[in-house]
Amino acid sequence: MRQHWFIQDNIVLTSILWHSIDQSLAFSSAGIINNNLNKDKEGYKKDIMNLQGDFEGLTLASILQLLCNDQKTGVLTVTSDDDESRVFFDQGTIVYASASLKEARLGSLMRADGVISAEQLQKCLIIVKEEKMHLGKILVDKGYISLDTLKKYNTKQVEAILYNLLFWKKGRFEYKDAKLNLKGMIITQLNPMKLILEASRRIDELSVLQQYISSDRIVFKMSGKMQSKEEIKLNANEWRILSLIDGTRTVRQIIDESGYDEFAVYKIFFSVISSGLIEQKEDVLSADPEGDDDYSSILVVFNDILISIRKNITEELGDRSYSLFEESKSGLAGEYKNMLKGYHPDNHKHSNLKSIVSALESLDYMRNPKEFLITGFTEYCRCVLEKIAEILGAQPLIKILDDIEKVLGYVKKYQAGSKEKNKIVNDMKHALDTIQSKFKINSGGWSKRGFFFRFSEGSDD
Repeated sequence: MRQHWFIQDNIVLTSILWHSIDQSLAFSSAGIINNNLNKDKEGYKKDIMNLQGDFEGLTLASILQLLCNDQKTGVLTVTSDDDESRVFFDQGTIVYASASLKEARLGSLMRADGVISAEQLQKCLIIVKEEKMHLGKILVDKGYISLDTLKKYNTKQVEAILYNLLFWKKGRFEYKDAKLNLKGMIITQLNPMKLILEASRRIDELSVLQQYISSDRIVFKMSGKMQSKEEIKLNANEWRILSLIDGTRTVRQIIDESGYDEFAVYKIFFSVISSGLIEQKEDVLSADPEGDDDYSSILVVFNDILISIRKNITEELGDRSYSLFEESKSGLAGEYKNMLKGYHPDNHKHSNLKSIVSALESLDYMRNPKEFLITGFTEYCRCVLEKIAEILGAQPLIKILDDIEKVLGYVKKYQAGSKEKNKIVNDMKHALDTIQSKFKINSGGWSKRGFFFRFSEGSDD
């Protein structure tokens, strides 16, 4: 450990940070821990920890690790956009969590698993509202579930909240030491380190699954190979997801309606895709419910490209991979820089879309905004790739270019007849040919006739 001293308003504040978190927080306003000396009821001095600021990337996992290692008792509040979660620590152990996330609520989890019916849940929620009682107690009192079942799902609820929390890419956090009143509560005993390791495993596995389901706006339908219900061997969760696949709902809508977390739904999708029970509709990208479809479909493609780039550099660059995308904008022409000012591949898609649309509307005398958008994003991708080569050398670009090829192959296959699709593929061809030539990249995996030969010839099958 290293000890650092800060002077604020003539008061000396001591901050102790572990080396790993020290680098992540970089002593910005996001990461100063204030240990003010206070007295407890016996008159002895004790340290009160207050930790607050912004986080991105893996920093939140480091904060959980710090609170665990320091055996803290208090409350960690984390927010991202409109979502908020609170995690309660007792001597370094997580004992409870709450969230605004609907899918992580106790009733939703039990309903999704078929433990209680929709009618039973609705009855109990009315009592909760009228009598201000805890839902779990009402379910037990009514005889709908046992106390053991309540304990099991209470733990499952806390785990769901924490796994969801560790998937957040950026947000704001605040931790405060506090005495917890746990009397009468059913609490969990969760080790943060085990949760962090499991979340890391899920994140890695999800990235693999997303190679097969590249966008949450894809729509699936039942395949013609559907067997009789008696012949299909699925568990209750898989049947639940299968029942929601109707040729109109997107993957994101199914995640939201199912009550399951994103990781679980992607695993089930992979299972039923592999079994041949469902197939992707040809018109894969549904219209954006908030409008601006003309821009959103373009944004989805480039966001997939940029996310595929980031996946390849996160291990090497860590949290720096996040800032690299901002640094790369400095190489853009002024009009493109202004258009992408509020864009980042890790931002929520609606936030990115709103920022892009606002920027495009502010530009005068633009004959074709969609072409301008595609050209700007193509230049941005080129700048990002050049920045990566500048930092890491040319070698990592081999795998990155291969992954971009997969994304564009997907675009060519499933957006046939789109002028925007043709421009994206052709513009990216020129940009990546430039990168390949500039950094003298040569790989046996590419055709001698050019990296994008397969996109310029052949059918759309």
